[in-house]
Amino acid sequence: MKFIRNYSLLLAGGLVVVLSSGCMTYQDQRTRQQVREREDMLLVQEDMRRLSGRIETVELEMAQVYSDIDRLRQESARLGRTQAESTEQRLAALERRIQEVDRARETDRREIIDQLSGSIAQLLRDQQARQRPAASRPAASGYGYEHVVGSGETLSHIASAYGVTTRAIIDANNLQNPDRLQVGQRLFIPE
Repeated sequence: MKFIRNYSLLLAGGLVVVLSSGCMTYQDQRTRQQVREREDMLLVQEDMRRLSGRIETVELEMAQVYSDIDRLRQESARLGRTQAESTEQRLAALERRIQEVDRARETDRREIIDQLSGSIAQLLRDQQARQRPAASRPAASGYGYEHVVGSGETLSHIASAYGVTTRAIIDANNLQNPDRLQVGQRLFIPE
């Protein structure tokens, strides 16, 4: 009997433990939530203490900077007028030097631009002299080419392009006024 009673008590105790361990009461949940909230609050308070310490450090550093500025102003006032005048003279000399360098730089820039412009113009002239205008077709009478005068072309330009003399073009075309060529005018260029 004693065995059955002990066994019953043991069984009842185990049942209570099993039932109570699997279930969480509202009070347990609320207690855990309050613990978490307290922990979060403690973390926030710790962060605020750290930030407050940093702010105090920055304020101290700012006070030191202001103190240094005041000290420098006082020292500057004590240096006197002669050093200020000397500094002004040095600044004026530096400004003059900067102006001289700017003028020299502007002169160099103009020279470079002039040189480049001259070189480009010469290259264009050389390229035009080397290019031979395209002949439209050989002329019907004699050996040579027929050339249609373009805008801005001169007799000497045409002659040099074909490698002939201006006199040869004048004679071949019976030009009365070789200085007055018309755009679209057809000229016979002898070979």
